[in-house]
Amino acid sequence: MEPLTLSILCVALYGFFTFGQTAIADDPDQVFKQTSKTILWLKLLALCAGLFFCLRSRVVNPYIELALYLYIVFIFGELLPCRWASTHEALCERSLPLFRSIARVFALFTFLIPIDPKPVKEKISEEDIREMINAASESENIDEPQKDIIENVFELDDTSIEEICTHRSQVVSLSLDENDQTWKRIIHDNRHTFYPVTGKDDDDIVGILDTRDYFRLEDTCQANVLKHAVDQPLFVSENVKVDHLFFEMKNHRTYFAVVLDEYGGMTGIVTLHDIIETILGEMHEVDDEIEPEEIDPINENQWRIYGLADLDEVQKKLGVPLPVEEYDTFSGYVLGSYGHIPQDGTKFDIVLGPLDIHVKEIKNHRIGQTIVTKLEKGVLLDESTEKEN
Repeated sequence: MEPLTLSILCVALYGFFTFGQTAIADDPDQVFKQTSKTILWLKLLALCAGLFFCLRSRVVNPYIELALYLYIVFIFGELLPCRWASTHEALCERSLPLFRSIARVFALFTFLIPIDPKPVKEKISEEDIREMINAASESENIDEPQKDIIENVFELDDTSIEEICTHRSQVVSLSLDENDQTWKRIIHDNRHTFYPVTGKDDDDIVGILDTRDYFRLEDTCQANVLKHAVDQPLFVSENVKVDHLFFEMKNHRTYFAVVLDEYGGMTGIVTLHDIIETILGEMHEVDDEIEPEEIDPINENQWRIYGLADLDEVQKKLGVPLPVEEYDTFSGYVLGSYGHIPQDGTKFDIVLGPLDIHVKEIKNHRIGQTIVTKLEKGVLLDESTEKEN
């Protein structure tokens, strides 16, 4: 038989074994391992034999013969058999006994060869998943909101509770020093489910009042409320990550936690709703008043900035260096530079570096709304000027 004919026969055998290897891919692990190992060596034998016969044919230049042979092997020995097997599942199932029988016959010759053809399972890193998500988003297989949700889930272990909690200055609490009527008024005037109950001061949290239990009580005197509607609080450090808090809440079967700083003082509160918003984005109830953007551009060089705006975000939006290591909020930065806490209702102007800041509102000793203008040539921070009205 001519060498060229033998090489073509070897290509056919190679394709036949490729079909068999694809057909048994869904077999149980042990069967797949033994059978596939044998078929792998039969493919290798067919490939080498085909190369030998092809190079002996001397029809054209040996290098051209080698290139053509490898191309033919790839098309007819790998690509087409794999495609055929993937589209003819019934035929694959019927052919399994044949390939198992072939593998048993040749298993004796391949048993001692220390090669496991089963691919090694590689660990997929978070970065790999992120790249797949970005690729899927670019190809429009997933929507942008879905991409954001998945990315937010990955951010949970990098986000501290301090970043998502409600600050203590915004927490509505009930004091043991207040009477029953005051408690009733606070609960009815505010639409919250949980209220911290404080003792001697705001840092002394003695319990968490659950309004679902409170409204079931016929007697809402303080003693009865403390007995039947107040639960022990879950205390967590402000440095704990959000994913850890989620499982902590799940284990304690609670929806509410008190966030403490390193000195044991209350930083704020955090609820399961806050964690859900971290993943899905901010959610509002039907009758909630939509709060304005904390950093709202008016024009190219002017912004409306609220006091609770994160100073790091202000720095990014305005493109100016700010002391983000010293202050957390824009209000803290302005008041720290101003030197003292103005009276409620006060309005004042202050120039800090390249920023001309007009404070329009002081409420509860905190800065509310400001108008910030970016100056073309600002003065240094320690040369700030101020004017109080």
